[in-house]
Amino acid sequence: MDRTLFGEIERGDREARNCSLARRGRALVSAVGLLMFGAVAQAAVEGLPPDVLKSIREEIGDSVQGTRYLSADIDLNTDHRSELILYLVGPMVCGTGGCPTLVFTPEGDHHRLVSSISVTRPPIRAAAANTNGWRNLIVHIAGGGGPSKNVELLFDGRSYPENPTVSSPHIQAAKLAGSQLLIPDFDAFEDAKPFPGDGGTSDSGLGSGTQPSFDCGKATLAAEKLVCGDPELASADRALAMAFATGMKQWPAEDQTRERAAQRRWLMERNACAKGPNAKDCVRLSYQRRLIELQIRNGELEAPHPVSYRCKGHEDEPLQVSFYQQTDPPSAVLTFGDRQEIVFATQSGSGARYSNARVDFWEHHGAAAVTWSGESYTCDAP
Repeated sequence: MDRTLFGEIERGDREARNCSLARRGRALVSAVGLLMFGAVAQAAVEGLPPDVLKSIREEIGDSVQGTRYLSADIDLNTDHRSELILYLVGPMVCGTGGCPTLVFTPEGDHHRLVSSISVTRPPIRAAAANTNGWRNLIVHIAGGGGPSKNVELLFDGRSYPENPTVSSPHIQAAKLAGSQLLIPDFDAFEDAKPFPGDGGTSDSGLGSGTQPSFDCGKATLAAEKLVCGDPELASADRALAMAFATGMKQWPAEDQTRERAAQRRWLMERNACAKGPNAKDCVRLSYQRRLIELQIRNGELEAPHPVSYRCKGHEDEPLQVSFYQQTDPPSAVLTFGDRQEIVFATQSGSGARYSNARVDFWEHHGAAAVTWSGESYTCDAP
């Protein structure tokens, strides 16, 4: 699967560019929200072994571009050789729940990837206890609608749990007593180290990670030129392109058709933004909203329990509303019969209002007013 699905829609018959997708870096985060992660690991390893770099590229593909890392080394399995702990940070590998932690162990003259642990946050610690000959790891989890807490990951004989937010006999409440700090909280993305080739430190061919998903040399539209000239928007464009390509890889055929049309509508919206006042803010918000739509479509955000409303004249067809308060801006998924729309919070004098180009939803004290493709409904929570 190449990322030209995004580019072909934007360019029509532009020649396809072959780009490998990240195999595990599914969780895409808006570049504008990246700085929520928080100081360089004091035990950082100087440089990375070539085989580790190769393994990381195989693990996350093109997501290496624009990604940084924090690192620590510690002997986890008491073989008198240090394991390498890497915490990856970047708009194409992180999600609303956090970023991946990788654990490498030395074997002979090379390193083997033992675990790729998703949606983690620092601080990351080595616990005092061990399981199956390996020290337990402690990571922080938060976001995605779940509680914020430290959890302890137990080694199952082959690896640590892949997702620390999912219930498992190898995940338990953390015991901080006697633990050893590996990766502390950090203040900003720039505190982490760039991979060789991403910060001008080598010619490894990984690229600068500063370009959008399309070829700026062929940019003709005002919106394209704006994105090419702004690192924040370029990063958002890469994240959005990856999210769309990830979805196209997993959506059924009918959803692919629908989302291609949605992508075309979004491109028209983005392009129109660049022609109006406050062009950058409008384009940024356009990217932000479309990325949230794709994250919801891809199942990357934890779905909240829906609220049901009964609409007059349609009592046998409840309106279901799932409010995603963890997104920025807050969003909601409205399902009415076989119709479904993703809407975003907008200013309201009272109550809560969510809208997009086709739907307007206003709720106040359990009563709701909905306009859907020109038809109006009055609804109440049962």
